Order: sequence, then C-alpha cells, then structure tokens
Amino acid sequence: MTIKQSQMALDISLRDKVCFDSFVTGHNAELEQHLIRVAEGKEVLAPLFIWGESGGGKSHLLNSCYLLAEENRQSPWFVSLSDLPAEKGSEAILSDLGDYDIYLIDGLDTIAGMAGWEERLFQLCNLARDRDKSIIISAIKPPTSLDLGLRDLVTRLMSGLTYQVLPLGDEQKITALQERASDRGFEISEEAVKFILNRHRRETGNLFKILDQIDRASLEQKRLITIPFLRSLELE
Repeated sequence: MTIKQSQMALDISLRDKVCFDSFVTGHNAELEQHLIRVAEGKEVLAPLFIWGESGGGKSHLLNSCYLLAEENRQSPWFVSLSDLPAEKGSEAILSDLGDYDIYLIDGLDTIAGMAGWEERLFQLCNLARDRDKSIIISAIKPPTSLDLGLRDLVTRLMSGLTYQVLPLGDEQKITALQERASDRGFEISEEAVKFILNRHRRETGNLFKILDQIDRASLEQKRLITIPFLRSLELE
C-alpha cells in the first residue's frame, strides 16, 4: 500500500472538520495539552499511547493533532487502521516512513494479534525514538490488555506516556451536543438533548451520529427539533 493510499485513509477518517477547539475537554486537559505541544513542535513523545471507549474522542484528538501540526509546518503522517483492508501485505503501509515529524496511528486494536502488523509497528516505534520524532497511538484498551503477540511491542508502547481518554459526564455531553448543533447552524434545547441521552447509547461518537441524523431529518421535514418530532423519528 502506498503513501498516497495512506493519505486516502486520512481523508476517510476526517469525516468532520475536527480541531482542538471543537473537542470537549472534560477531564482530558493534560492529554490535550501534550498533543497540542507535539503538534506545535514544542514536545517529542515516542510513544504516547491513548486509549478509551469507542466513540470517546480518540480519533478526534489524533485528527486535531494532524491538522494543527500541518498549520505549524510540521510533517505529520496519519493512518486509521480500522479503515484499511486486513489482507496479508497491507502492513507495508508502515514501511519507509522516515521523513515525518509526527506519526499518528489510530485503532491499534484492529490489528492486535497480527504478527506482520505488530512487527512493522514495533519497527516504526523504534524509528521514531531513534530519530527523536513523536509517535502517537490509540486503541480501545491499554497495551497490556490488548491481544498483542509481540511482547517487545507491548514493552515499547508502555515505555512512554499512557493516557485514558476519560468519558464526559452527562452535563458535559449536553454541552457538547448543543455546541455541535450550534456549529451546524441549528439549536437544540436541553430538554431535547436529555431525551436523546435517555434513549440512546451514551458514547459521545454515537450521540454525535444521532444528532447528525436529527439535523438531516429536521431539514428534510422542515420541522423544529421538539420532543414530539424526536419521538416520530426512527433513529439508529
């Protein structure tokens, strides 16, 4: 797989125009500041491992780091492993990556237990360390809880900083949904947001997906977002 194809993976993952300003920090301020400093070229972390529930903001943070790094004339490289095919040989995307300042790898759990991928990632971690470059990796679990077969990789991933992306509380989720709605040019009441929270999975990513569905339905039906309107929708 070529570097051009890896850039396509980035395009797939940047489903929204994400940035640190649109990330609801909650209890993740220290982690966010590390990522900002890396993107600004003020800090090198090799590695920085972040983990947390699916839809909890890991991809948002990595994509934000990528975009801010570009703005600061850094040379970042990003791949979302969950967007790539799992066939044999696809791990070659992690080869010949010596010309970047920051390596951002989202979704390590996707390839856990795949020997070829694990070996290439271990080599990339060593390359980043030897060249004093940052490598930031995310997964749904910490390294010791993933089904990684290469113990040297586990040791390397644990040799740097590890942060859990802590989930938002209900009040923070209400704020996040209302701010996201405002960014898209519509308003949603606190009552309506609480209605959503009480009837759907509460992972932040899932709630944002639900909000996007509500926005589209409201535009199509030309209706205000009220409780009766929400009751009428068949949301996934």
